[in-house]
Formats: sequence, C-alpha cells, structure tokens
Amino acid sequence: MNRFAAVADQLRAVWMLAIVAIALVIATPLFQQPTNLLNILVTAAVVTLLAIGQTYVIILAEIDLSVGAVLGFSAMSSAMVMAEHGFIAGFLVGLGVGAGAGLVNGLLVTKTRMPSFIATLATMSIFAGLALQLSQGNPVGVTSNAFLAMGQGKFLGIANPIWIMLVVAAVAGYILARTKFGRELYATGDNVEASRLSGISTDRVKILAFTISGLLAAIAGFILTARLGTAQPTAGTGLELAAIAAVIIGGTSLAGGRGAIIGTVIGGILLATIDNGLNLLNVSPFLQNVVKGLVILIAVYLDRNSGMLARIFRGTPVGKATKRPNGKFVLPAIAVIVAIAVIAVVTVVNRGNSAVAEAKSATLVISTLNNPFFVSVADGSKAQAEADEIALDVQNANNDDTAALNQATTALVKKPDVLILDPTSSESGGSIVQQANAADVPVVAFDRMPDKGELRAFIGYDAVEAGKNGAKALCEAVGGKGNVAEVQGILGTSVARDRSNGFREGMKECPGVKIVATQTANFDRGKSLDVTNNILQANPSLDGIYAANDEMALGSVAAVKSRNLVGQVQIVGNDGIGDALSAVKAGQMYATNAESPFALGQEVVRIAGEVAAGNDVNKEQVLQGRIVVKDDVAGFCDYLTGLGDATTCK
Repeated sequence: MNRFAAVADQLRAVWMLAIVAIALVIATPLFQQPTNLLNILVTAAVVTLLAIGQTYVIILAEIDLSVGAVLGFSAMSSAMVMAEHGFIAGFLVGLGVGAGAGLVNGLLVTKTRMPSFIATLATMSIFAGLALQLSQGNPVGVTSNAFLAMGQGKFLGIANPIWIMLVVAAVAGYILARTKFGRELYATGDNVEASRLSGISTDRVKILAFTISGLLAAIAGFILTARLGTAQPTAGTGLELAAIAAVIIGGTSLAGGRGAIIGTVIGGILLATIDNGLNLLNVSPFLQNVVKGLVILIAVYLDRNSGMLARIFRGTPVGKATKRPNGKFVLPAIAVIVAIAVIAVVTVVNRGNSAVAEAKSATLVISTLNNPFFVSVADGSKAQAEADEIALDVQNANNDDTAALNQATTALVKKPDVLILDPTSSESGGSIVQQANAADVPVVAFDRMPDKGELRAFIGYDAVEAGKNGAKALCEAVGGKGNVAEVQGILGTSVARDRSNGFREGMKECPGVKIVATQTANFDRGKSLDVTNNILQANPSLDGIYAANDEMALGSVAAVKSRNLVGQVQIVGNDGIGDALSAVKAGQMYATNAESPFALGQEVVRIAGEVAAGNDVNKEQVLQGRIVVKDDVAGFCDYLTGLGDATTCK
C-alpha cells in the first residue's frame, strides 16, 4: 500500500466529516455559527478523551469496556475528597483512582491471561458499583472554582475542555509516533509473539496502555463533572460504546497494529457533529440512533476492506498511479452520489421544518422516551403544541446527564422562544438552566426541580408524596401487617431517591409491616421480573411489593404470576400507565399511584406557550397523584379520555 492509501486509511473519518459538514452547512445556517462549532468541540471533548485512551488499547487488539465506569468512579472519588481536603487533593486522588483502575485492568489481562473483553466487562460492573456504594447513590456538588474552570472556563475565548482535548491529543499522538513505547505498542498489536521474541516486554506494554486509558478516563470525568457542577454516581454510563465507535471511525483497526490519534479525534468530533446536526434539524430522537449506527457500520466496513477509500476518492486501484491522465485527482461518481444524497435528505428535512419557522418555537429535552410514562408525556406535549400552533422539537436524553446537557446546549443555538426541560437529575438540570439563563432563553421545567438557575415556571408531581401514597396503599393492601419488599428505580437519580424516601417515610405510619428486601430494577420491566423472582425466592412469606414505577410493578406481576401467587402478594406501582391500569382492573396489582402523564405534557406546553408569548404564569405548580384501585379504573379512564388521551386506556 502506498503512502496515500496508508494516510487515507488512517484518516478516513476526514472524508465522512467533510461530507456531513457540507450537508449541514447547506441544510441549516445555524450549523456554521462560530458558537455552534465551538459547542460541537466542547461536546466532543469527553468522548474524545476516552477514545484517545481506548486507541492505545485497541492498537493492541484489546478492548476496555470499563472506561465509562472508571470516569464515574474517579469523578465521584475526586469530588468527595475535594469537599473535605481541597482542589489539589481531590484532583490527585481522581487521577490516582483512574490510573489505578487502568492498572487493575492491565494486570488482569496480562497476569491472569483473561480476555480483555471479559476482564473489563467485569471491572465495569465493579467500578460502577463502587461509585454508587461510595456515594450511596447521591450526587456530590463541586464548589472549587479551580476545578469548575476545567469545564466552564475559557482561555483566549475558547472553552477549556477544547484546550484540554487538544493538548492531550498532541501528547498522546507524539508518544505513539515518536517514542520507543509507541513503536513497541504498534509492534505488540501487530504480532504479540514476534514482539515478545524480539525482546519487547509485551506485558509491560499492555499494562501501561490500560493505565493510560484509565488515566484519561479520569481526566474526562473531571471535565464532565466541571461542566455539570456536580459529580454523578452514574456519570459515564454508556460512554464506553461512544468512545469505541470514535476509535473505529477514526481508522484504528480492531485487529490491532494500526491506528492514529488524529483519526480518533476526528472520529469523536464526527459523532458530536452528527448529534449536533440531527438536533438542529429536529430529526426524530429514535432515528438519530439509526444514523449513528449506520456511520459505525460504514467505518467498520471500510476497516475490513483496507484501501477502499483510496480507490473511491482517486478512482484508481491501490498501488497504481495516483493521478488520471490529465494530472488531476478526481472524485468518482460514487462519492458524489453519496454526498448529494446526504445533502438532499437533510435539506428536505430542513425545508419541512422551515414551514413552521414563524410559529412560536419550543424545545423539549425529555429524560427518556424508553418508558411509557414519558412517551405519554411527549404525546400530550405534541397534542397541545399542535393545538396552540407551537413548533415543538423533542429531544430524548435516554436518562443520561451528559446527553441532556449536550442536547440543551445545541438547542440554545437555535434560540427557541422557550426551553422545556425534564431534567435527568436535579443537579444536571441546574447546569442546563444556568446556560439557558446566560443565553436569555426562558426555561419551564417539569417532573424534577433543577437545583440551580432561574426558572420561569415549574410543574411536576411530588415524588416524595408519590412514595408516601404507595406506602399507604400497600399498607392497606396487606392489612397493616406482614413483610414487604421495595423495588427501586435507577440509583443516583433524584426521582428514585425521592420516591424511595417517601415510601420509607410513609411506612413508618404502618408499624405492623416490615420491609424485608430492597433492590433496584432501573425502572425496567424485564429487570424487575428477575429481581422480584430473586426476592420471592429469598422471602417465601412475602406479602407485598412496592415498585417505584409501573414498569417495574408489571415486572413484579409477571414474577408473581409465574409462581401462582396472584392475590397472595399485593403489588403497588406508580405512574398510571395503561398496562398497569389493566393489571389493577384484572386484580393482578392492588393499585397504582396514577399521575396522568398525558395531562402533564399538555399542561407544561400550555404554560410554555404563555411564557413564549410573554405572559405571566404561576411560578410553581406541584401536582399530586391519586391512588387508583380496581373500582376506580373505569372512572380514571373516563377522565383521561376527556383530556384527549386516546391511548392509555385503549
């Protein structure tokens, strides 16, 4: 392979980034605004830092699945030490935890000969669990100005995360290209046995590579924590997959022995650019994952077909002349067709959105659309927006603080008339509100109260009161005596904490009932099925279960049914989703604390419309759910139908 083909193979992400950028420049004028381009780089910084460390590991034909968990563990350790002993101590402890975690991974891979996929899959769970245990699921606020400057400060008008990313990339690239360790890394990845026989300590190379990966995960955690203003125990969850994607897109071979830091950096920026562009164009949050998946597939296909990029962009076989007879490089028809197709699609989407450009605009950043409760909230929001002629853009944060922050940052570039925010946590919500305040965009929040910033309005159900209602209903269901279990939501999230605290507070009013088991099922029905089966196995005399949402309650129903315990084990849930109401009506659940998410979505958009029009609104509106038992289901469904909710009770 000649020099051109080798460079093209390493930097293929450049061509993909160029095509995407050209398409977005044509599709929306917002994309090329300097503030938006800087936002893309800030957004890319965390994943890119993780990906740089991952590049060292993947060049060795290994993989590190633990980097997201290491990010959260090191950030939490740093914040807790910083709160007691100051910035320097916290900073050093965070770096030490990250490097130590990487060292553990390296030792497991080299000394136990355990496959890196298995070793780091196990340590991912260990480090994530340690972060939760260390914090007891609670976020830790950061007040050190020096630390916060890492994520929120600027130098020469450019955000500090960008500078940190560039400096780390330069140092990492130099190490790979110009040092003995870099040469040994490539050699080991290309042929580990030949490298060992030539005198290279391959174990030392691998241990050092994993240690660097952990160290950079800690630095990424510092930036994310500084941007949020708080250390979250679940921070970094899922980011390991984005980091691996950036490395692959950037040209590093999964087979080992080949890769470059510059490609990884461009891969990280490309992923951030795709997210940014799709948000600017109001593309469905579900289709956004499809687009990113296709980009990764293309990158892997090119990785498996080495030299294809050279053939595509030069129109000649690899190894042949680099120029056509006229002496000019040419872009073949296939590349032109791909570029035009991408541009055409996004331009059509943009034109479709411009039809409502003159209407009042609102962006809704919702915590998740993987839960029927929030799907119903979104449905109610869309229905009200259509009725009020508001152009509503819905973004799905997937219960990820980082995603919510990045989506809100992109939304502010569009300068909507109002930002509607359902925070993934109160702490991350506060950072978003502060950004919106600085951009002079009014914010209406719902479901969870942000802990910082100035809101125009808040509307939401009282999560603590919801837990108390659940406790009261469960007490009634078991006759005021017996053994019960609690199935909690996602540890570290404010709604899970508040509902659990409310439930435990409420159970104090029912002294004849003992809580014999408490487990988490992450607000997921399938997870709750397994958790409940384990609880029932350990507690055969169980009388009741409180689940912090209806999805988990329905998982408990499935477990109880499989053991023929329906009617013996009483189940209470929370939310009032359609399947839960059906289960209550059928006698499979005792009750649900119904909260009418469709009505919540309607009301929050109605209030947002008033705010966008410049009208005065109530500063705070706290709603209360109502316990719905078997005899109440029909009446509650009539109420929902009257609101226009045609799906919950269908």
